[in-house]
Amino acid sequence: MPPPEQDLPMLQLEQLSFAYDTQRVVDNWSATLAPGASWLQGPNGCGKSTRLKLLGAVLQPQCGQARLGTLELRRDAQAWRRQTAWVGAEGAPLPHLSPRQLFAFLAGLYGVHDEAHWRDWSATSTALGLTRWLDQALHSLSTGTQRKAALAAALSLDVPLLLLDEPFNALDEQAAAALRQRLQQRHQDAARWTVMASHEDPALSPLQTLQLQA
Repeated sequence: MPPPEQDLPMLQLEQLSFAYDTQRVVDNWSATLAPGASWLQGPNGCGKSTRLKLLGAVLQPQCGQARLGTLELRRDAQAWRRQTAWVGAEGAPLPHLSPRQLFAFLAGLYGVHDEAHWRDWSATSTALGLTRWLDQALHSLSTGTQRKAALAAALSLDVPLLLLDEPFNALDEQAAAALRQRLQQRHQDAARWTVMASHEDPALSPLQTLQLQA
């Protein structure tokens, strides 16, 4: 039986703001995110990717705060990053590495990982089917295969906060279905969050939707 709702940990966002030069992109963003999946919706230019970068401590908010347990984003940025896995909408991270090397690098960096899970996701028997590409440089692979490698690595890190920017882009139908299944399984643990920006409905349950304005 799940714990009472009031006993669940929360991801608290309090008036987070960020501007590029003089253009305010995120303005006093406040929200309370329960464990599970949260979907950022809104038109292009409303700051979805910037919000994910703030939550991943990739960008530093100019004001406001976020709290995850005892961690505070602005005070504990380095520790916060170690609790967060990030897959951006841009190209593959560290494109000179192979998928195998990428996972090994991230596993060593974070110090927490599930190698058996990564191997399962990378096997030819799964929808991702990365086995034939494991030792090829990411920059030589298709966009879809690069994204599969990044997702497999991020989902195998044992961290509470997972941030995904357009995770279904460049995925075939079978891979997208496998990703949804894995995300659903992830939230059987009551202390994990996935925050994603996606033009495609994540089709997860339960799902908290945050509607953003331009």
